[in-house]
Amino acid sequence: MAELRALRILDTEPDPAYDDLARIAALVCAVPVSLIGFVDAHRQWFKAEIGYGERETGIDRSVCVHALHADDVQADGLFVITDLTADPRTRDNPAIQAEDGFRFYAAAVIRSRSGVPIGTMCVLDRTVRPGGLTKAQGETLGALARQVSTLVEHRRTLADVDARETELAASERRFRVMTSAMPQMVWTTLPDGFHDFYNDRWYEFTGVPYGSTDGAGWTDMFHPDDQPEAWRRWRDSLATGEPYEVEYRLRHHSGAYRWTLGRAMPIRGADGRIERWFGTCTDIHELKQAVADARKLAAVVETSKDFIGLAGEDGRIAHLNEAALRLVGLLDLAAARRTAIADYFTPESREAFEGTVVPALARDGWWEGELAFRHFATGEAIAVLFTVFAVRDAAGHHAGYGTVTRDLRERKRAEEARDLLIKELSHRIKNIFAVVGGIAALSARSDPGARSFAKVFRERLGALAQAHEYVRPHSTESARRDGGQTVLGLMRLILSAYAEEGRCRVAVDGDDAVVGERTATALALIMHEQATNAVKYGALSNEAGTVTLTGLQTASRYCLTWAEQGGPPIAAAPSRKGFGTELAERSVAGQLDGSLEHDWAPGGLVLRLDVPAENLRF
Repeated sequence: MAELRALRILDTEPDPAYDDLARIAALVCAVPVSLIGFVDAHRQWFKAEIGYGERETGIDRSVCVHALHADDVQADGLFVITDLTADPRTRDNPAIQAEDGFRFYAAAVIRSRSGVPIGTMCVLDRTVRPGGLTKAQGETLGALARQVSTLVEHRRTLADVDARETELAASERRFRVMTSAMPQMVWTTLPDGFHDFYNDRWYEFTGVPYGSTDGAGWTDMFHPDDQPEAWRRWRDSLATGEPYEVEYRLRHHSGAYRWTLGRAMPIRGADGRIERWFGTCTDIHELKQAVADARKLAAVVETSKDFIGLAGEDGRIAHLNEAALRLVGLLDLAAARRTAIADYFTPESREAFEGTVVPALARDGWWEGELAFRHFATGEAIAVLFTVFAVRDAAGHHAGYGTVTRDLRERKRAEEARDLLIKELSHRIKNIFAVVGGIAALSARSDPGARSFAKVFRERLGALAQAHEYVRPHSTESARRDGGQTVLGLMRLILSAYAEEGRCRVAVDGDDAVVGERTATALALIMHEQATNAVKYGALSNEAGTVTLTGLQTASRYCLTWAEQGGPPIAAAPSRKGFGTELAERSVAGQLDGSLEHDWAPGGLVLRLDVPAENLRF
C-alpha cells in the first residue's frame, strides 16, 4: 500500500493515455469491459475503464485482488479465470453472482519499478471463455500492462522532478543517474527550447554520436513527413507553456523509422517562470502497429456489403457490422447484442437451422446454404446465402461462431425474371410445334395422298416436342417431379423422332441408371446434337446407316457409347469443331465432370461419353 500511495495515482483525473490503452485492450481481446485498476486497502480504484461505468468498487467485489498474489499465474505472466462462477475465489463475489455478472477474467499485473504489484490491466467478459486469450491477445495485454507501468513511473518521475527541482538543478550527476535508469529516452531543454541533454537511452536507440543532436539537430531524426507537425506543436508549447505531446516516427540506429510518443513538461521556478523543459520519447511502434492492424481489419468488416457477424459459444451475438444491422433492421450494436443467432431466421428457416445447421456445425465445423432471415422491424423474409463456421482460438479451442452472409434478394428477382422468360420462350416454341402440326393436318385433309406422310411427320414432330421438354431450361415450378427418369429412357424418347416407317434407326441398349434433371438436360442436348449431325453427315444421312447407343455402368463410372455404321466413309477427322461439338464438350466437362471422346473411324464415328456415376443423380 505504501508503494501505491507513493505513486500518488489514486483519485487522479482521467487521462486519455490510459483510456487509449484500456480501449486497445478491449478491442484486441474482443471483450466488453477493460479496466486499469489499482488495489487499495478497502477498495479498487480505476484509472481507466471501458464498459464498466464506475470509477471504483469495494474490495469484496474485486477480482484483481486475487491476481496480485496468485500462485497460478500462467507462463506468460497472465492471471486468467476462464469461468468466474466455477472458481472458489470468485464464485461468491456479488459481481459474479448477478444475472448479468462477469464470467471471464484475464489480467496482467501492473508493477512498480521495484517489482511491487500495485494493480492490474484486466479484461472481463460476461461469457465463459474456456480457451482464455489467444497468444497475441495475451502478449498485447502484457505489453499494455508494462506500458501502464511505464506511464505510472513516468508520472512519478515527473512528480519527483518537480519535487526535487532545486536539488536537481544543483546536482547534474544525480539527474544523469536518474535519467539513465529510466527505460525511456529522456531529454531536457533550456526555456527557449534549446536541447542540451539526452540520456543514454536516446543514443542507444538512435545510434548517433553524443552531443550531435543538441540544439535543433534533433529534428533531422524525425521522418520528413512528421517534422512539420512536431515543430508546430513544439513551438506552440514554447509559446504557451502548455505540455508538449506528439507522435512521430523516429529514426532507429538500424535505419528504420519507429513510431514514438514524445512528451514534455515545463519545469517552473518558485516565481512560476519556466526554467527547463523535461521530455521523454517512448517507443510505441509495436503498439501503433497493433492498433493500425486492428483498425484495418475493423474497416474491412465495417465497409463490407455482406452481413458479417460474430457470436459467442452460447450463440449470443457479440458483433455485427453496419451492413448486417441494416439488412435485418436493427438500430445499433447494443440491440444486436441482446439477440442470439436463431432469432434472425423466419420460423421455417429456424427449424432448418436447429435441425440441419446446428448438427452440421458440430460435425463439420461449417455449413452453407440458402435460408431466410427476418427483418426485425417489418417481419419481411429476406432470402440469404447463410455461411456459418466455428471460430477457434490459437489453441484450437472452440470460441464461438462467425458468419459471412449474402443478401440474395436481387439474385432471386433475377431468377424470377429468367423463369418468366423461360416460360415465355417455351410457350412460343410449343406454339410453333402446334402451328406446324396444324398445317400438316390441314394439308392432309385437303390432299388424301399426303395423309400417310402427314401422320409420320406429326409423330416425329411430337417426339421433338417431348425432347424439347427435356432439353429446355426449367424453372422451379416446371421441373419434372416424377423422379423416375433414366438415362436410356431419356435417350429412347429423344431419338424416337429418327425412326422411319416403324424401323428404329438408333438402337438403345445396355446398363440403365436413374438420372437427375440437370444431368438429363445436359445429356439430352448432347445426344440431340449428335443425332442431328448423324442426319446431316453421318449414318442417318442415308437409308442403310444405323446407330447403336450402349450404356455401361461400373462401380464408379457410367459410359454411353454412340457407334455409327453404314454411313458415308470417313476419310479423316474434321479440321475444326462446330459450335454444337464445343457446347457438348463444355457441358460434359463443366456440368458432369466427365469426358467426351470422338473416334473418327473409317467405318463410322464412335463417340464415348464417360462421367462419374454419382453425378448422374443431380
